[in-house]
Amino acid sequence: MLSGESMSKRIVPLLLCCLAGAGGGSWPVAAAARRPDSPDETPAPGVTSRIVEVSVVAEDKRGRPITDLKGDELVVLDGGRTERIVSFTGPSPPADVPAPAPVAPANLPPGTFTNRLERLAGGPAAVTAILFDGLNTPVARQTYARRQVLAFLKQVEPGQPIALYTLGQGLSVLHEVTTDPRPVIRALEQYRGELSADGAAAPLDTGGTGLEAFGSWLEQLETNLIERYDKDRALRTIRALEAIANRLEKVPGRKNLVWVSGTFPAWIGRDRVPLPRRPDPAPLSSDIERAARALNAASLAVYPVDARGLMAPAEYEPVRSSISKDLPLASRSGFATMETLAQRTGGLAFYNDNDLGRAFRRAAEDARVAYRLGYQPSHDEWNGKFREIKVTVSRPGVRLRHRRGYFAQPDAPADDWYRSGVLGAAMWNPTDATRVGLTVRVLPSGESLGLDLLLDARDVTLQPVGNGLKGQLDVWLVQLGPGDALLDTVSHVAELNFDRITYEQVRASGELPLVERLKRHPKAVLLRVLVRDFASGGLGSVSIPLERDR
Repeated sequence: MLSGESMSKRIVPLLLCCLAGAGGGSWPVAAAARRPDSPDETPAPGVTSRIVEVSVVAEDKRGRPITDLKGDELVVLDGGRTERIVSFTGPSPPADVPAPAPVAPANLPPGTFTNRLERLAGGPAAVTAILFDGLNTPVARQTYARRQVLAFLKQVEPGQPIALYTLGQGLSVLHEVTTDPRPVIRALEQYRGELSADGAAAPLDTGGTGLEAFGSWLEQLETNLIERYDKDRALRTIRALEAIANRLEKVPGRKNLVWVSGTFPAWIGRDRVPLPRRPDPAPLSSDIERAARALNAASLAVYPVDARGLMAPAEYEPVRSSISKDLPLASRSGFATMETLAQRTGGLAFYNDNDLGRAFRRAAEDARVAYRLGYQPSHDEWNGKFREIKVTVSRPGVRLRHRRGYFAQPDAPADDWYRSGVLGAAMWNPTDATRVGLTVRVLPSGESLGLDLLLDARDVTLQPVGNGLKGQLDVWLVQLGPGDALLDTVSHVAELNFDRITYEQVRASGELPLVERLKRHPKAVLLRVLVRDFASGGLGSVSIPLERDR
């Protein structure tokens, strides 16, 4: 957090509304999805009671989807312990019922921007996002993979929510969530990929030159550069996953990520993730902790797709007329990681296959037929370890696929250093976080910008204090110039104080207005507004393009 003269103190909280019937020790908004309604349920120390969501795909023995299961046919176990299912939603609509016409996105007034998907994409019930990973994919494979993605997109029927992202030097948005595949196709047709250094370089020929010592020094330098590059690539990949999870978190149904890449992260297979500490005990630990937290919250099903396609066996000879499937492959690198990534998130892994479109079709079908159930874990072991989830079904002949578990992370710390780390990483993301619904109206006034913020009140948590209600929000206003140059950051903590009479008067409005005023930087081309709820850790952001002063 910034402090001193750089910290803004301007905030005018006007209205606040909470969900009716929220009980316990707080008045959370969006509590129905994450916190208990019963006041006699006491959370473990340092951990807010939460709901774990599990997306389940049911199939018969022939792999055909089953869409008529009832909640009482399912049993969920967490770490071997049976848990009570508190929410259950079946596929919507059922397979034999025509899908309703997609809801048209709302037309926002001029100068108004939002991260609320129900206003941007017509309220998608489920989403299949595609991540085209140029950072971790050899250039030679990118053209092939791009053709496969295009072939799939051209088969997508209007009304199916999709999004398309790319990863190069950073995460880029080719097209946000939409139910119209045509602009997504055009965006990918214009995309030409990004260079992917593989860390290998031609060796220096020092023979007979008397430069052996210099060559040895260069080899060491090369090794150090490769290690630095690998860490940088890992950081960019981790933050891209976190950004996509934060973006899709508020989608109510199944969230699929089809990840087309040449390599995949190994940390997802760990037995635990780091607990938040200051200073970081190891490189990338804080980023891994935040990414795991985002993936947990979003319940994002990952479908890793090997961009290398069909691979030749190690003993393959060109003179052979055919290739035996029993021959060992030249490289199985990453297959185990892909399987682990898919199993732990509830997706499927696709590799050694030239029909990459099969992965996209399967993900889209899973989004249509998935069930969604929620339960409140009864354990108190929030230590960062991976906890196994198992869902069983009483109906014979039914196979279930779901995420194998989650990292049992405690509540995010309320310390400045942790909150600044979250917001400091989020301010660079081109995708807007959605856990806190946020709409911003920009009112230019000379060298200043007036900002009218409307927060979805269900996403804000209040604590009863005396005869009133209190809450806290981090508010960051970040101005960026050409090339994402950081020009100015203004931040403050918004203290929310409401008496119960005011609360009752405005509870039906559903929105919490805040008013901000900001001196505009003359070179700014983008304003990013970030809001984070103290109690829940929920994050919302909105990116606002600015016309550059001439």
